[in-house]
Amino acid sequence: MLYSRLANLRLSSAKSVPSSHLWKPIIRISQTTEFARYQSFSTKVIERDLPPAPTRSRRPWYIAGALVGSVVWIVGLSSALNYQRLSSSVVSGTLFMVRYDPRVIGLIGDHVDYADSWPWIGGTVNHLKGKVDISFDIIGDRGQRARVHFSSQRRGYVWHTLGFTVTRLSDEEVIDIGHHELTDQGAPFAIEHLE
Repeated sequence: MLYSRLANLRLSSAKSVPSSHLWKPIIRISQTTEFARYQSFSTKVIERDLPPAPTRSRRPWYIAGALVGSVVWIVGLSSALNYQRLSSSVVSGTLFMVRYDPRVIGLIGDHVDYADSWPWIGGTVNHLKGKVDISFDIIGDRGQRARVHFSSQRRGYVWHTLGFTVTRLSDEEVIDIGHHELTDQGAPFAIEHLE
């Protein structure tokens, strides 16, 4: 179709244009047409940045965060519950009884106190259910460590001591403190030591 147009153009322009200029415009038109045809089928390159590389999965970070959060939660909850037991009247009353008992002083020495600067109170202090079962470590001025174990239970409105012992950890020697009168909170009550 292009050639037929060119041929018609040549015939129509042959009358008005001298023969020396006849082929020049036609060649230019055909070169331009070939170039346009070449341009339309060629691949065009667009300059742009490469897409980012696929990122690594964040799942390990989420799992690690969940584990760290769980550990922090467990440690925080355990510390809070230990502090609650440590500040209860049962633990302070038990330590008071042990601190001034002459048999315990003879066993581990004078100046009886908690074995650690932040003592761990094991067991439970549950006034609602009427059950106290605690144990903690003490130390005297001789450097001997001992474990105090105290348990009591409420029957009706009255608390009863089930066990109150001090065990030296080096040779497992046990002292039974005995059954003392208890307060309404289940702690040992010692009026004779307050005088």
